[in-house]
Amino acid sequence: MANKKTKFLQQQKLAIGAIVVVAVAVVIYFSTVVVTDVPDGDFVEGRHYVQLEEPGKVRGKKAEVMEFFSYGCIHCFNFDPEIERWVKENSATVRFVRTPVLGNKLWRLYGQTYYTMQELGILDEYHVKFFADIHTARRNLTTMDTIAAWFEGKGTTEAEFRKVFESENVKRRLASADAVTRAYKISSVPGVVVNGKYHVSINSEVGTARLLDVTEHLLMDEAVPIKP
Repeated sequence: MANKKTKFLQQQKLAIGAIVVVAVAVVIYFSTVVVTDVPDGDFVEGRHYVQLEEPGKVRGKKAEVMEFFSYGCIHCFNFDPEIERWVKENSATVRFVRTPVLGNKLWRLYGQTYYTMQELGILDEYHVKFFADIHTARRNLTTMDTIAAWFEGKGTTEAEFRKVFESENVKRRLASADAVTRAYKISSVPGVVVNGKYHVSINSEVGTARLLDVTEHLLMDEAVPIKP
């Protein structure tokens, strides 16, 4: 009986020890993410950004910053006010392009919604509101019907929204976004491509708080005047 009790106690100690080890590992991991998200000097290729093997073409004389996002991504929603502010401050020297990532059926639906708003000329007014209703108001905007109904009276009608949603112009824009996403090998959002040369994405070294810091670092390397 004593042997059984001793064996049971030993098993309990081993189980508790294993739980402690896992808990410590989790704490260390999240501590690392938090610490490395704080700017601490120069940024290093391979850790904070990657140089693209095949640079993309940049139109115009301004430097280009292309954000990859989805309305279905909570991190993109949290990042949106920051990049909006940054773009306004640097519009004189930076051309900003926002590209929806179409990774699954819902995200494709959201990408189509983005370009429909753009075609209708209501994107500036309803981009943030649509984003907020998904993540803050928790509206069920997951089908064509619910989305089209949401836009009734918001600078358009449900019928007009549906028509533009299925238009050839929107389909062409979707195809272009998909091609760019594949060319730059974008696999996560939010992410930024700087001047068609560098890709900055969220990882253990870069959180949303550092995306713009790395972007500014790369633009300065490109001799682009910016306002930090």
